[in-house]
Amino acid sequence: MPDCVDRADHVDPGDRSHTVTNTSCPSLRARKKEETRRALSRAAAELLLTEGSEGMTVAAVARRAGVSPRTFHNYFARREDALFDFIADTLHSWSDQVEAAPADETPLEVMYRLVSGKMVDGGDGDPVNDPGNLFNLMSIGDHLSYVSGPQDKERVLRLLDGIVSAMYRRRDHGLSWDAMTLLIVSSLASAAIAVEATRHRPDQDCRSGPTGTDCGGHGPARSAAEILDECFHMLRDGFGR
Repeated sequence: MPDCVDRADHVDPGDRSHTVTNTSCPSLRARKKEETRRALSRAAAELLLTEGSEGMTVAAVARRAGVSPRTFHNYFARREDALFDFIADTLHSWSDQVEAAPADETPLEVMYRLVSGKMVDGGDGDPVNDPGNLFNLMSIGDHLSYVSGPQDKERVLRLLDGIVSAMYRRRDHGLSWDAMTLLIVSSLASAAIAVEATRHRPDQDCRSGPTGTDCGGHGPARSAAEILDECFHMLRDGFGR
């Protein structure tokens, strides 16, 4: 790539009024930096999911992203910062989907479509092909909850602001900002419950019975999608009926 030095291109060397400043290089440089940042954050997520915390070294993350460890530290001070960045990127893409949702969809319908599209049963999603599915995001969140300090609490709270803002800007929903936040947090909690129910219900604890397959006293075995449907039914119709 050539050096990014602004230069003046003139239609007529004697006429300075036609000066055009070359600004293509800065945008290309910014794009390259953005690509590197995303590659590093995704590499960190993939390594955590496939190799565990011990395998997610700075050197391994940099190698997977095709850069040097020094380059990693140009972007992130620590491994966990790359994971936070991956989650933030994933939620930003969700915000984009909220903004692009059909105008006639209610906020709850938008959230159901969004989270149901990210569901996998029992961790079947490939961490490399889809590190951003809900099962994998929860695994990343579990890791961060163990290693993050108090300074990260505010950072975590702000991660959902983009989705709340995008949903709040939609027309005719009649909800306050706080109510919209509650709706979105409840929707994500519903998805988490559905994923957790299948993640921590191993097949060996299930047995056949007169009412179907029972798993450890938790009732008939159900898929994550079935549990999600029940949760959203409760969100839609309320808990007081």
